[in-house]
Amino acid sequence: MNRKDSSGSKRVWWWLLLFLVLGALIGYLLRGDLGKESEKSVIPEKALPGAEKATSLEKEAETGPEAQESTEEPLQKPSVSVNPVVKKAVPMAELSLSEFFHYLDQQPSIRHLGLDTGTRDRFKIILKKLSTHLPVPAGEGIDPRILTANVYHFFRALDRTDIRLMKEIIRHERDNMEMDLRMFYQWFLKGEGDPDLDGLRPSLETAYPYAGYLLNTIGGRAYLLRRPSTVRVLLTYYSLLIVYQADKEGKNSYGIDLYPYVRALAEEMTHYPDLQYQQEYLEKLDQIREYYVSKR
Repeated sequence: MNRKDSSGSKRVWWWLLLFLVLGALIGYLLRGDLGKESEKSVIPEKALPGAEKATSLEKEAETGPEAQESTEEPLQKPSVSVNPVVKKAVPMAELSLSEFFHYLDQQPSIRHLGLDTGTRDRFKIILKKLSTHLPVPAGEGIDPRILTANVYHFFRALDRTDIRLMKEIIRHERDNMEMDLRMFYQWFLKGEGDPDLDGLRPSLETAYPYAGYLLNTIGGRAYLLRRPSTVRVLLTYYSLLIVYQADKEGKNSYGIDLYPYVRALAEEMTHYPDLQYQQEYLEKLDQIREYYVSKR
């Protein structure tokens, strides 16, 4: 009886062990299949031929033709090489001169003169008169007639209205005379500009006799001595620059020796600290002095 019970219980344990082993095996197999299915769901399948095209057609149908046009690059117009017409800029010196004449036309001291033209046109007339009646910048000690002509030169070359205009400008522009003379000299040096103003610009052959006249003659020096001291010094400085330029170009036809004038002007210039460009003037005079020292 006991032997039967023990053998029966052994069978039960064997069957239970076999059931457990089979259950574990089935669970392992099921877990492997489920893992493969999950991998399939994560990794997309390779697209079949024509699938991408179909997808793009579906997107076009969803977005419409407007969205399709916005994504395309606009057509580029063929580039045509065109040479633009560039308007030549008016040089600063020309512009400043035009503004200066416009300013003079508005001044009561000029308007009361009753000029029949604007100041710019009047200056054209004045410069034409002066260019046709040039002074003699040397030889006063040899021929007294030259001395007499130089003393009365401006009164013979210009009429009363011209002289009154020049005096009014010097009288009322005394505080601005340094900038005005600087502007005129820079304009004189330029070779190009407004054609309407080119008729104003004198040549070096015209400016040289007048510069020498103011520097080297009794008549010219007497004219400067009647002007305000600052105006006299500045006119002497720019006259010296013009004769220096003519000398360098071999056009100092009267052989004016600038060296004494350079030394005297440099000494006098130191007494005018109110000049805005005093240091520039002194440096330029020193450069000119060295030029003539090297030639001696």
